[in-house]
Amino acid sequence: MEELKKGISRRNLLKGATLSAAGVAALGMFGCSPAGGSSSSSSKADAAAGEKKHTWEVAPEAITDIAETVETEVLVIGAGYSGTCCALNAAQNGVKVTLVEKDGVPNGHGVGGTGAIASKALDALDIHFDKSIEMERWVSTCGSRCRESLVAKWFRESERCMNWLLDLAESDGAKCMVTVGSNSTVHPEIDCYHMIFGGNLAKENEAISIATYIEYLFIAKAEETGNFELVYNMPAQQLVTNDKGEVTGAICKNEEGKYVQYNASKGVVLATGDVSYNDEYINEFAPIANKVMTRLCSDQGNTGDGHNMAAWVGGAFQDGPWPTMMHPQAAAMYHGPFLFVNPKGKRFMNEATWVQGKCVGTMVNGGDDHCWSIFDSNFEADNTASLEFGGGMFWDSFRAVGTTAADASASHAKTVKEGVEKTPDNYKVADTIDELLKQLDVDVDEAKKTIERYNEICKKGEDTDFYKESHFLFPIEQGPFYATKVAPGLLAVVGGIAISDNFEVVNAEGEPIKGLYAIGNCSGNMYAYDYPINVQGNSHGRCLVEGKCLGEQLAGPGRGQQIAVAPEILLQQLDLARQHDPGEADLVARAQQKLPAAKARLPRRQAGENGCGLVLRQPRKQRARGKCRKNLHKFQLLCWKNNILFSDSILY
Repeated sequence: MEELKKGISRRNLLKGATLSAAGVAALGMFGCSPAGGSSSSSSKADAAAGEKKHTWEVAPEAITDIAETVETEVLVIGAGYSGTCCALNAAQNGVKVTLVEKDGVPNGHGVGGTGAIASKALDALDIHFDKSIEMERWVSTCGSRCRESLVAKWFRESERCMNWLLDLAESDGAKCMVTVGSNSTVHPEIDCYHMIFGGNLAKENEAISIATYIEYLFIAKAEETGNFELVYNMPAQQLVTNDKGEVTGAICKNEEGKYVQYNASKGVVLATGDVSYNDEYINEFAPIANKVMTRLCSDQGNTGDGHNMAAWVGGAFQDGPWPTMMHPQAAAMYHGPFLFVNPKGKRFMNEATWVQGKCVGTMVNGGDDHCWSIFDSNFEADNTASLEFGGGMFWDSFRAVGTTAADASASHAKTVKEGVEKTPDNYKVADTIDELLKQLDVDVDEAKKTIERYNEICKKGEDTDFYKESHFLFPIEQGPFYATKVAPGLLAVVGGIAISDNFEVVNAEGEPIKGLYAIGNCSGNMYAYDYPINVQGNSHGRCLVEGKCLGEQLAGPGRGQQIAVAPEILLQQLDLARQHDPGEADLVARAQQKLPAAKARLPRRQAGENGCGLVLRQPRKQRARGKCRKNLHKFQLLCWKNNILFSDSILY
């Protein structure tokens, strides 16, 4: 824990729980430090012949001057959300885990809450969703190019994993606030954003963000297991493979510049984050990110290290272009559903859209890295009226379920007032339209014509220019008049290393590379084409589910982990097991007999509100284990060496 506290004290203050407009703008530092090593003789020959090679296509020469060798079972590379979650869950299940981080602190890329499709927090608010519809929206946003089986796994596991996190947070004195989404029929955002705050670790270290608090919580709990070691300032350089091409460890470089080889008997996990700060990757796989005004996150360590290492041992990448997560808050935090005007003074899009749509629309249709949202003194009331039909991130606000639209609008009014005073480059106000436009970097004459035309549309009640819904048409007539800068910013490139449904890194033929896994934003296939926001916070939700499931999976046979499973699902599994393997009928019958007693024995916080954990001491049933892997799919029956573990998780 002492090391943990040292890390917190050194944390960049830009990772605060509250990200101001000025703070966002201050993060606009472009950094590029592509990962890589020295070229091999063959790559030098290629270069001499004029053949261009990307960093990830040229494996460096093997590092041989190893100063130290460390033995572990699981090596996790990257102490972000997914990496710390994976390390904790493996350690809690008895596995020796080493977590290495290139920075001096846990360095996840996120700031805010975690999305889940269901949870006990949502149950308490009587909030429930149709998973089929939300899955369909997710896949549609991704242009049907994501791997649906991997997304479906997230939908199956989300509730279980979130309930586990909520229990963990509650043990540290933290609370959870669920925030509202969007009422839009076209771009809905469901009320599923879990903001966990107020824990003891957060109180001791006020500079950490909501997401970063969870990373520190995972680390603190992992240290309690006695199976866990975290090493800071230890960037991974290369993976180690045997003569079969299996990954057996990784070589890292310590603070003295010496190489340390970690041998991992159960697997190496890449949790190294995205490629936000690697221009080589962005140019090749996410060129639209070059159009943003800035890169929003302060962490500049996401340079594609894991991507490179995976590729050097034969790992494939998800097909490009890779999806990007963008928000239009790189300048002003608020701009609502009002008129957007680009520097040429022209309107160019339907403004009542989702955060990603505002970014892409501004950059592509607007033709610049920013535009201006223009509205009049009635904007607070207009915004309140609009939220009946739309809203979502930053159009609404991060407010708790049960509060009112007026509360959101009042918060935005305060933001605008403070913005005019503190960040006048991004927030403008004037008594007349002429005075306002003169403060903006727009063609004033053309902008005046645009506003006149927009007011005519509002009076007619039909937008025949861009067909924005009539309930979002608010004229610009009553002074004082306002303008806020709409500026797209890149949060993450959420595509990358190709993985299986069990998070194994796969080669170009889709075959797993034994011993190598990837989770979080360095991995691909979960998204494609675009980042879906209908399930708010699903990027963090993905890190939670992938981290927890992989940690459990790597624990392997005989670890005796207990898991919360709905009793009805457990009984379904037992019935399926009997059907698929009649030879194990006696085993199944014994399991069914033990179910009620197991449920009664487990504490509520361990089992969940309506769940039960079941661990049966039985000899290894190899035949049952193999058949269930092959046949059960969604309902996996896992038979370990000394335990029989039933779960809807895929944990083999």
